[in-house]
Amino acid sequence: MTDTQQTKEDREMREQQEILDRIEEIKDRDFFGIERSDLLDYLDFENAKEFLKDDVTEKDWNDEGKSENSKEAIIKVMKDYMSFAIGKAEGERGISAGRSLAHYTAWIWLAEDDDKFGDLLDYDNYGRGELKEICEHYGWDYSELEEAA
Repeated sequence: MTDTQQTKEDREMREQQEILDRIEEIKDRDFFGIERSDLLDYLDFENAKEFLKDDVTEKDWNDEGKSENSKEAIIKVMKDYMSFAIGKAEGERGISAGRSLAHYTAWIWLAEDDDKFGDLLDYDNYGRGELKEICEHYGWDYSELEEAA
């Protein structure tokens, strides 16, 4: 391995090209653009501009409050969203529960933990089992997050 190469364990985030490749890979199944939108948040302007409206400038993109490109930051986003996701699952809100799992599919992929989960988009029971699995993996108390929902 050269000095410029990093192992999965050493690096903080997916590379820009990996994110672009993932956007291409999911385009046929992500017809609402939920995953794509989450992935775009982690692209720099040069890589994101093909997906943006023509009048969006680099300053606009960078001032938008871009997501921090680190695994720690992605995991924080996931935890902050979990109570909302649990609320949708427990409330049996089918479309919202599905959207939540699409978000987690993108975030978990970005965090490079996708090899630790099955297909989160193939769920039943409004994704309760998948959300519990995510909580267990990251060491979050599902019951506590459920109470906050």
